[in-house]
Amino acid sequence: MKRILVTGAAGFVGQHALAALSAASGPADRILGIGRGSPDVLPERVAYETVDLLDEPALNACLAAFRPTDVLHLAAMASVQQSADAPGETWRVNLVGLLNLAEAVVRSAPGAGFLFVSSGEVYGRAFLSGRPLTEEAAPDPQGPYARSKWFGETILRDVLARTGVRLVILRPFNQVGAGQDERFVLPSFAGQIARIEAGLVPPVLEVGNLAAERDFLPVGDVVRAYAELIARGVDIADGSVFNVASGRPRSIASVVSDLRRHARVAFEVRVAADRMRASEIPVAAGDATRLRTATGWTPRGDWDAAIADVLEHARARLGRPGP
Repeated sequence: MKRILVTGAAGFVGQHALAALSAASGPADRILGIGRGSPDVLPERVAYETVDLLDEPALNACLAAFRPTDVLHLAAMASVQQSADAPGETWRVNLVGLLNLAEAVVRSAPGAGFLFVSSGEVYGRAFLSGRPLTEEAAPDPQGPYARSKWFGETILRDVLARTGVRLVILRPFNQVGAGQDERFVLPSFAGQIARIEAGLVPPVLEVGNLAAERDFLPVGDVVRAYAELIARGVDIADGSVFNVASGRPRSIASVVSDLRRHARVAFEVRVAADRMRASEIPVAAGDATRLRTATGWTPRGDWDAAIADVLEHARARLGRPGP
């Protein structure tokens, strides 16, 4: 019987992870999501508690009562731009909360598997090689978000060493799907298009660097990878690092073209200075061969369906869903 704890469970990826774990779990397994907000829907056989990782007494009480066999740690300041605007909060949430959780796991669940969701962003300037990176590439993180994730990996290697807690580090690349907020590129474009369709704004889509290429995956593929790694348990070696990536970068220009095919009205594309990053990495892509070898995982999500879902979600938020 597994007892799976998911942090950040009320967030975009967290809610998809709860659904994937529920679908993959056995009848005797238990799944508990924790977070600071409330999830929209709870899947079957999933419980939820409001717990802030910065509240040590509440967190320790939760872990002592649940005693997880597996921990999927998703809770974080997840937006690169938001982290740049609030670096102090980023470090507090992404590192202090992580340290509190790791110490609580050591005390209450010393034999657990700890899956830390880091980020493909940790590679940073290593992407300048221009090729999809394997886990052997030396991280060179840029900015508070990426650096906090890299330091999180380092902290866990120290804190969990020789405790019996099995550490697995996951480096997902760009995830897309319905429910992601407009701090991320695809839902930002979709939200603008939905407002254009509704006649709320002029027919102009504001964009940043259209030449940049990024490795996108439907969020369902990403959380399926997490569920498959949890299912394999002790077969996954302590200290393992896995990219979760498609290996096929897409230009931001192609993303705009894909969205245009699903739009109900024509619109102009305009580059906005405030959407340009000071130091843009031209191409960022990952090689997930190691994950494929360990679990058999391969991306199988429908990109066009994911695009359509994100746009339809943006319309629904305005109260104007499609037929």
